[in-house]
Amino acid sequence: MSASNIDQARKLLIGDGITPLKLEYFAIEGVAEQVRIALAVAEVPFDDVRIGFSDWAVKKPTTKYGQLPEMILPNGDVITESMAMLRLAGEADPEGKLYPSDMATRVKVEGVLGLVGDLSRAWRPALYIGMRPEAFGYPTSAEWDKEVKDATIKKVREAFLSNELPRYMGCFTDLLKESGGKFLLGDDLTI
Repeated sequence: MSASNIDQARKLLIGDGITPLKLEYFAIEGVAEQVRIALAVAEVPFDDVRIGFSDWAVKKPTTKYGQLPEMILPNGDVITESMAMLRLAGEADPEGKLYPSDMATRVKVEGVLGLVGDLSRAWRPALYIGMRPEAFGYPTSAEWDKEVKDATIKKVREAFLSNELPRYMGCFTDLLKESGGKFLLGDDLTI
């Protein structure tokens, strides 16, 4: 990564050092946790604003797109996509390791990010079927017979654990073996 990219990313995230960077998300790890970690590793100070679920109804209309996370830059610009936040935080790493400038390595980082996204998409139905079954073609929780609902949730989750999870863990295991290092892409932590 060229020093100018690092400097530009740090300037966006740190600004003049007076107005702090804010990262707003629910009081859980979720999709913001990887951003929090990358900011900490890149030594970028930020206000970690945790929104309680009980406060969400009031907060939601004040967000840009009615969702979290939101990253409010010191200049007032708002970033709403967690992967954009992650890449920006990675760019700001003064050592240039989180999001390497070497294109061959960066493509590998992007490949792993894609694989993680694929795993998330595969897991999502198993996670959310109990909370929002109608999003997956089932009756709402209020309309769905509890025994049938519980059996369906169990079946979907067991199928994920039996089929999808082992496949993805095999991919990650192969990457770790290929890297020969402590992390998926070698000895340096990347985003």
